[in-house]
Amino acid sequence: MIVQASGDMMKQYFIALILYLSLSINLIAENNTTQHTFNKYVDESHKEFSNYVVDFFSGVDNSISYWVKDTDNNETIENQTLSSVDEFFKDKKFIEDLESSFIRLRLGTTLQSKESIDFNYKIRAQIPLSRTKKSFQLFISDIEDNHIDTDVLALKKNTSTQVGVNYFAPIYKDIKSKYSIGISSLTPYAKARYSKDFKANKWLIQPTQQFKYSFKSDWSEETNIYFDRALDERSLFRTTLHRSTQAHVDGFDYALSFSYYLTPSHKKGFAVSQLFWGNSKYSCEIHPEQYSGISNYATQFSWRQNIFRKWITYEIQPIVSFHREYNYEPNYILQFNLDFYFGNIN
Repeated sequence: MIVQASGDMMKQYFIALILYLSLSINLIAENNTTQHTFNKYVDESHKEFSNYVVDFFSGVDNSISYWVKDTDNNETIENQTLSSVDEFFKDKKFIEDLESSFIRLRLGTTLQSKESIDFNYKIRAQIPLSRTKKSFQLFISDIEDNHIDTDVLALKKNTSTQVGVNYFAPIYKDIKSKYSIGISSLTPYAKARYSKDFKANKWLIQPTQQFKYSFKSDWSEETNIYFDRALDERSLFRTTLHRSTQAHVDGFDYALSFSYYLTPSHKKGFAVSQLFWGNSKYSCEIHPEQYSGISNYATQFSWRQNIFRKWITYEIQPIVSFHREYNYEPNYILQFNLDFYFGNIN
């Protein structure tokens, strides 16, 4: 009887175990199905919205082309060759040369040991008017010139929303010209940018010159010279020289940066930069006397990676800055950005 009872218990145990495993497998299958359905919904929603962005911009282009009746649609502009590194990091230099329709939404946070925490969001949109005229482009941009920005190379924070039109003039003697008119903080402005590429052995050298006139701040101009050398197909070394002047502001800014970019895969990238900045007649509240030496030494690291989808990217930037304004005491900075891309850019 004991043996029979034990056999019945074992039989019941195995039946219960089989039922448990069957239920677990069903739950896992349902979870996988639910996860697959959710992922499919997200992908289809993003694709649908991106198509809407492209179609909407195309509709704007059609409407404008109808009113201006521009028939010269065959003229094309030579696109600047961009390395895969620039394309992945999508810096200001890359975005300004891009002709595709897209929207970028950026959510950001900045933590500093010498300043208060800062939360911000930015949106940037570009509408190339390929039917109206290939060389025209509408833009909406929230531009923030951070005090540690290896592309802008500016030390003063200046945030403004800009809306306007870009015009890419035909290339003349290998000189690329870009003219812009727009409104920034309800103030009209006009801007002209010129650039030319030179090759010297394994280096690509690109000097750029920009002039800007604003009804609020009068004239300003800046020069940037980029020295690029591709170490291999996934890494790039860049040296940047910068100088700029502005009306009614004493002295001129100058800066030097060394940057190394590495993209181990198409989903992640790393960059490190060393920046030196100064002004020929710099002064601040702590040091009111004019100073012409280096006023800031900064080291910046960047880690950028796609998450969940290729159109969602996060970027972490730890920075340490030694600024004259703080008696060259270290200012520890941590920036975090989350980017969402819609349209013809991913």
